[in-house]
Amino acid sequence: MTDFSNSMLSLAIILSSMFAIVGVMYGLLKYRDATVKLPVDREQLARIPAYGLQQQIQDLQMDLIGSMLMGAMIVSLPFAVSSLKAHITVGQFPWISVTTGLMGLAYCGFKTWKNFSKLTKLRLGHTAEIATANELIGLQALGYQVFHDVQADGFNIDHLVVGKNGVFAIETKGRHKRNKDLLQTNGNGPGSGKKGYQVFYKDGRLNFPSWTETKPIEQAERQAKWVSQWLTKATGTPVSSTPVLVFPGWYVTCQTKPPFPIISHKFLVGTIPTLRTQVLSQQQVEQIIYQVAQRCLSKSEARK
Repeated sequence: MTDFSNSMLSLAIILSSMFAIVGVMYGLLKYRDATVKLPVDREQLARIPAYGLQQQIQDLQMDLIGSMLMGAMIVSLPFAVSSLKAHITVGQFPWISVTTGLMGLAYCGFKTWKNFSKLTKLRLGHTAEIATANELIGLQALGYQVFHDVQADGFNIDHLVVGKNGVFAIETKGRHKRNKDLLQTNGNGPGSGKKGYQVFYKDGRLNFPSWTETKPIEQAERQAKWVSQWLTKATGTPVSSTPVLVFPGWYVTCQTKPPFPIISHKFLVGTIPTLRTQVLSQQQVEQIIYQVAQRCLSKSEARK
């Protein structure tokens, strides 16, 4: 081989590793977009405080990481090319280096897949909680106090609503809408029927178009029980918290009576004021609000 050919071959081998990881990411993105979609349109959600600044911070963080990686690659690439070119020129293929590189590439590909899967779930959960928080703004106009991401003992309460008609522990669950379900109409052909985005409760189970769940119901009940015990101890008066399970973007129905409200985020403002689980005096409401606010303000409070 000529000197130029050796250089090009060395460069191609090194750059192929980068394109391999990019290819894995591209494939994961295409697969996700082809199989599922978010339950709500992120662009239709109201902007949260400092949303624009948050986006700028995230963009600059990515630019900073990209600049650091680019700097490291620019410095190391010429040396890597020269080393690989020398091996090719003398006819000694660097098996040890290639084997090590392939093992590292496989590990990076695996980590990319794991992190992408986690990022997809976090993105779904974040979108769902923002959608719920947007709707809860309407309760604040009715005199309710709303708290978000209340830290408990090893877990968190997504949203806690306090009013004169009780305390409500709201658990938000984000569930992707599967494209194959959205193409079904009553299970017998293509189209965009209601079945693709409908979940119904029946006999203790949540029935989605192509799967069923029970754990969200158990989790909502367990967390509301914890809130009741904590506030009862913190305020010195009996407090009964009502669980509310929310599925943003889904059409929720009940074929049997649920143990507590299971609704879409759009029905929160119309549902919470109608519940009469516990009548609280203004003094009790203020005591509860104080305790919740203190827990939200201090990390140390969440560990008590």
